[in-house]
Amino acid sequence: MSRVCLCLTAPTLQENLEQLEKMRGCVDMAELRVDMLRASERYGAAGFPAKSPLPLILTVRLAEDGGRWGIKRGSGFGETETEREKLFIHILESGGWAYADLEANLPLAGAAASAEKRGTRIIRSIHNFQGDWAGRSVNGWAEELHGMAAGGVIPKLALHCRGSRDVKKLAELAGLCRDVPEKVLLGMGEYGIPTRILAERMGSLWTYAAAPGGNGAGEQRAAAPGQLDAVLLNKLYQFSSIAEETPLYGILGNPVAHSRSPQIHNAWLREQNLPGTYLPLRADNFQAALETCRLWGFRGLSVTVPHKEKALSFSASSSGLARRIGAANTLLREGNGWRAENTDAPGFLGALAEALALEDGAGLAGMRALVIGAGGAARAAVHALNEAGVNLVILNRTAEKAAQLAGEVNALWGGLGQESAALLEKGIDLAVQTTPAGMAPLEHVNPLPWWNFAGCRLAFDMIYTPAETLFLSQARKHGIKTANGLGMLERQARLQFNLFKEL
Repeated sequence: MSRVCLCLTAPTLQENLEQLEKMRGCVDMAELRVDMLRASERYGAAGFPAKSPLPLILTVRLAEDGGRWGIKRGSGFGETETEREKLFIHILESGGWAYADLEANLPLAGAAASAEKRGTRIIRSIHNFQGDWAGRSVNGWAEELHGMAAGGVIPKLALHCRGSRDVKKLAELAGLCRDVPEKVLLGMGEYGIPTRILAERMGSLWTYAAAPGGNGAGEQRAAAPGQLDAVLLNKLYQFSSIAEETPLYGILGNPVAHSRSPQIHNAWLREQNLPGTYLPLRADNFQAALETCRLWGFRGLSVTVPHKEKALSFSASSSGLARRIGAANTLLREGNGWRAENTDAPGFLGALAEALALEDGAGLAGMRALVIGAGGAARAAVHALNEAGVNLVILNRTAEKAAQLAGEVNALWGGLGQESAALLEKGIDLAVQTTPAGMAPLEHVNPLPWWNFAGCRLAFDMIYTPAETLFLSQARKHGIKTANGLGMLERQARLQFNLFKEL
């Protein structure tokens, strides 16, 4: 079972010991980042193992590999390679270290000899922050990893993932190296986060984690991009319970860091005492991300912006509702393919009815609604409103796409410019905003800045982070009732969760 390794990055040994004691209940081991220590503290690290309650990794990371060694800080401490090896040897000679992390491309013969003399296992690590590692074949990386392992060391590859294709490559590499029982293989950056949570699926001995906190004095910080804190790993993702047979679920989107879906679904899994974990999967390439999910054995996926239409096209089968809408927000693994479902439409209709204090969607019949956008989320809203008997106006940045969607439901359509004002002259009862405008990095964007919401009863924005977008803020200033997408999120998620449970 993969373990959690706490990265100790505080500037003093005492602060690191305090942090280790504080976190010992949710980690299995720790890495002391000596390069992060004040210069005056570094040689004192020799006595750290005697005070530690957990197994330790000794690391003195070079600046080029994401560390601090070699960065001039006016200390007068010589940060040369010779001095670094001297420091390694001094600290290792004290004994008590479970592991020593040495770069794979440097001999560090003296440090290696000291480690072996004291029974310290050697990790040979490769760090690549540029992302150019992906230019090498998976077989080439597998051959190197096997070669390192054959030398009796623990190979560690920490590779920055620039997108979904890189994550897929790492997942394939893990598959080719299943016969290497002792290794650490992880992806850095936001795209690489799933490889850290799914260390067991990657065949890694451990995953690295930070202590909760920021960059203030005495506080820990992530030692590498994409590193999660240990409490989050255990409480939200149930890291220690993830085994080869554990059901996996997740949300595919870009962006996805803002999503509350992991909190919602994981809470429901715990409440109902069901096995499994649900995690965020940033996906810039939907096909590559979907293939990675297949390799890892995911059972169910939530799909969000901008992949809902692609989700339908990549499915082997689909519900009638998903086909009518032309988009899917749910994928369920069945046999050798994915089944597409759409829970957005009923989730949206239920949230809208609640916001208007209606018993159900039937009370919407005869109203006029403006829908802003023409993507997968807009499709769900448009078809749900059309089936409820609502008259529709669809405005979109690309007018041609609005025209295509409008043609499916006999609606009026136009672009987002003021030339579309005439389409709203007869009055609008409901305004539904479905685009990313208002969500990071578009927080200051109102997709329809010229409209005054005349006659509108409700302005609804599918975004829920932030709670009030610029679009909703403008509506509120005009005295219009507003609702964000949180209610819709919870409703469609509950429907998804019920589908996941049936798998």
